[in-house]
Amino acid sequence: MANKPESDKHGQSVLKSLEELANRRNKLIKLTEEMISAYKGTMYPVDIFAIGAVKRAISTAAGFRLLVESWNMICARTLLRMQIDTALRFSSVFLVKKPHDFVIRVLKGQQINKLKDKDGNKMTDAYLVSKLAPEYTWLPAVYKNLSGYVHFSEHHLIDSIEHTNDESRTVSWAITEEDRKFPEFSWTEVVACFNESTDIFIKYLEGWTFTKANPEIVAKIKKILKIN
Repeated sequence: MANKPESDKHGQSVLKSLEELANRRNKLIKLTEEMISAYKGTMYPVDIFAIGAVKRAISTAAGFRLLVESWNMICARTLLRMQIDTALRFSSVFLVKKPHDFVIRVLKGQQINKLKDKDGNKMTDAYLVSKLAPEYTWLPAVYKNLSGYVHFSEHHLIDSIEHTNDESRTVSWAITEEDRKFPEFSWTEVVACFNESTDIFIKYLEGWTFTKANPEIVAKIKKILKIN
């Protein structure tokens, strides 16, 4: 069993990152309100897609915070993977030729990873990661590592080890829901990654909100840049 530290709270770096996460949650709510009211409150299929993604993002963030505060690293990393997934799936709206038609297909139950972008590529998770990788260089490695937390894997076997003693050839196991063996920088890192994943989603949500509110400007920009 793991020994509890003197304080039951995380260090200041972790608490600060969690506060930044709360700020992002508030930003998502405000941005969603702006999106809904944009263009005289007209609602489009992409709005529905966005609302669903926001709901998932803030729900995931709330659960993630509780897991970090209760020292549950295994499940915290699983929810980080979910937050990345939300950002990836929402970014797919910007890769298809007809976003609203695409969303309608998703609403009818078609899987995003089975659908194709405007260049004919299936939008698998790996493909969506590759599209974002040039800007978010940390994403491929983090995504690959976290995928092992979604399904039972070697990560869970390793994380159950509290410590080993080579001299006595013994192993101590952490049979507890708390993961106290991780140093503070690991907790700071997982929260920072969650914040950055949320930022990716916020960026694309801001993009759609601007597009909806300024269709004429967007049309002119596309014409100048010769974007279909």
